[in-house]
Amino acid sequence: MRRITTPLLLALSLLTTLPVGHRLPVRIRAVDQGRSVICYPLVGLIIGVVLVVAEALFRGATPLLAAALLLTVWVAVTGALHLDGLADCVDAGFVGHRDATRILTVMKDPAAGPVAVVAIAIVLLLKFTALATLLAHGGALVGLLLVVPMLARAATAVLMATTAYRREQGIARDQAATRPRVAIALVSLAVVIAAGLALPLRLAVLLVLLTAVIVWVWRRVWQMRIGGYTGDVAGALIELVETAALVAAAWPPLWH
Repeated sequence: MRRITTPLLLALSLLTTLPVGHRLPVRIRAVDQGRSVICYPLVGLIIGVVLVVAEALFRGATPLLAAALLLTVWVAVTGALHLDGLADCVDAGFVGHRDATRILTVMKDPAAGPVAVVAIAIVLLLKFTALATLLAHGGALVGLLLVVPMLARAATAVLMATTAYRREQGIARDQAATRPRVAIALVSLAVVIAAGLALPLRLAVLLVLLTAVIVWVWRRVWQMRIGGYTGDVAGALIELVETAALVAAAWPPLWH
């Protein structure tokens, strides 16, 4: 049972604000850290279920208000952790230029520069507008709320399975050392199949291809900059995939 519960609880504690940390064992094995990456898409599904329930509760509100409330729940359930990663990546990318040591140093700085604040504002604005559009015009909203968080976390799992970790210390160090690549590939394939079942086929294909392109580009950017990834790079990828997927879904000419 530990082989399943500990990695899942660890993934939940790392990626959400759900109160599960007290259920983790005092000593967590490195192998469980690696297995937790397999559970990332499942954490995405759990987040999706929370969002579906929230959307049902907000259904009586106007689309704009419902979108704002739904986005608030979305940010709250993840603790804005991935937004913080995005801010750190943007700051480091602009300040560090191509000096890997400088970039890694800036990423660790808790202060957020003006460019990082603007990046967060743009991502939240795009998510809000996309959600408001989807709420106003209907469509496969329930399926999207389930699939998009799964796709984003599967994308991060793939990044972690195919890229070197660039810090000597950090939450992801043991994950990088023990990540089960084959299992991550199989779980990611399951997410692709789930997308095809939960969404209109054309939309599912679009979102999967869009996610693949974003992973490839984001990975290449940080391979060139620092030779791998950090926790911030992985978290920022979640925000990028979620935002792009919602915008694409809210833009019917892209997939009709």
